[in-house]
Amino acid sequence: MRKCILFASLAVIIGLSLPVQTGQAQDRPRLIASFSILADVARQVAGDAADVEALIPVDTDPHSFTPTPRDLVALAGADAVFLVGAAFEESLTETIANAGPEIALVIASTCVPILPFGASATDVGAHDSEITPTALPPELAAVAEQCQAHQAEIAALYDEPAAGAVAPLGPLYALSCGGGHEAGGCDPHVWTDPRNAMLWALMIRDTLAALDPANAEVYAANAGAYVARLADLAASVWLPALHSVPEAGRKLLTNHGSLGYLANWAGYEIVGLVIPSASSLAESSAAETAALIDLIRARSIPAIFTETTLDPRLAGQIAAETGVTLVTLYTGTLSGPDGPAPTYEAYMDYNIRAIVEALGGTIQP
Repeated sequence: MRKCILFASLAVIIGLSLPVQTGQAQDRPRLIASFSILADVARQVAGDAADVEALIPVDTDPHSFTPTPRDLVALAGADAVFLVGAAFEESLTETIANAGPEIALVIASTCVPILPFGASATDVGAHDSEITPTALPPELAAVAEQCQAHQAEIAALYDEPAAGAVAPLGPLYALSCGGGHEAGGCDPHVWTDPRNAMLWALMIRDTLAALDPANAEVYAANAGAYVARLADLAASVWLPALHSVPEAGRKLLTNHGSLGYLANWAGYEIVGLVIPSASSLAESSAAETAALIDLIRARSIPAIFTETTLDPRLAGQIAAETGVTLVTLYTGTLSGPDGPAPTYEAYMDYNIRAIVEALGGTIQP
């Protein structure tokens, strides 16, 4: 079984040896993020000081994306390439490696506590450990200290004990979950917990400061303002909305395993999956579908949550068979600029509103 690898090289995780920009002032860093949600977080930190592109276009299923030759050229010309990690870009790993040996890969989720696929809200802290930075090898200790600093920044802004606080040093030693999206494997959909998007922003800030030290203060100010905004939305808007659903109704049945971190953060239960995997490329057997229909009836599940990038036919058939509501969410993509979820903040607003309305909660005006 493959391990869940969160970083490609320790040197580039926190920008310890990224090349410094030495060109003219107008030569802004050029960054590529693997998909639209990560790209939006990077843009919030970069502001006008760096250029950010998404490799995977909006409205595209990240699990089935195939890069074009033009994408390979773009990768080779980037100053840094940001990946989610936790095997999210597993299908792109060889492509990225072949695009050029000098590509600086940065794993945005380096400091994110990674949950195993299929974890429930009761599994918070499953990857906690008593290991301290001083007990680690020197190269890992430096990363551990950086992660502790990032997590302390988040904790100072966002103090919400429900569903657990940000775990210390989570992924640096919690790499025992296997890859391949099977039960117990790493769940890569970290961004549905906004605390993890905040940790992304801090990793991006540090990377940009190493690439472009002349604008380090700009990146720090942008990241600080963005993280504070997300922390406020999470604590005062998103979590209260999710908690307005009666506790007995906090149950999610989704098309595939993409909302584990949201469930973990908000204290919800993932009761079933139409596609029993963290990968949308898996398939459900007739027996699994029949069992899911029985579960919906037995537990009075009111809705199935499907996704804009996936074929909804099987979920629709199950909804029709059981009489439940079919609700479409954005999961692995933002919408286009004219859609309802063109930014990460709008994405979270849209999805949380849809979930809360479907499960009988209250949305504050």
